[in-house]
Amino acid sequence: MEFGPVDWAQGKTGEPIAASGLRLLPRDTLKVGQLVLGRGDWLGRQLVPKEWAERITTPIVRIDQYRSYGYHWYMGDVVPLGQSQRHHWVGGIGWGGQRLFVLPDLGAVIAINCGNYDKSLEEQNRVTSAIFVAVVLPLVS
Repeated sequence: MEFGPVDWAQGKTGEPIAASGLRLLPRDTLKVGQLVLGRGDWLGRQLVPKEWAERITTPIVRIDQYRSYGYHWYMGDVVPLGQSQRHHWVGGIGWGGQRLFVLPDLGAVIAINCGNYDKSLEEQNRVTSAIFVAVVLPLVS
């Protein structure tokens, strides 16, 4: 699993800040999503224990009526615009509108790369949700 150029912000001790600051190319973000979709399997090789991949995507905390949170992964259900079938998603949510959605029932991984760093969190969510629900999801479901 090779990655292109990456940048990961470091804390005062020089260690990467695990909760934020990782910058990946969209194609590399998709690789992380494929690893989650494959329950830790990458091209026939188990890189992460299957049990751990399942555990990190299990809801632990309910955020609101739409989303839950596991071990650094968000999850919920979504209905594509103009459709009625719900799809479960697991994802990563990054600052500026960076999003990674894994949709197990569709076998799909979607990365959205935005640069809304100067916008409020509400605005970041509004833009990426609109792109995901109204544009991308109807194309893959």
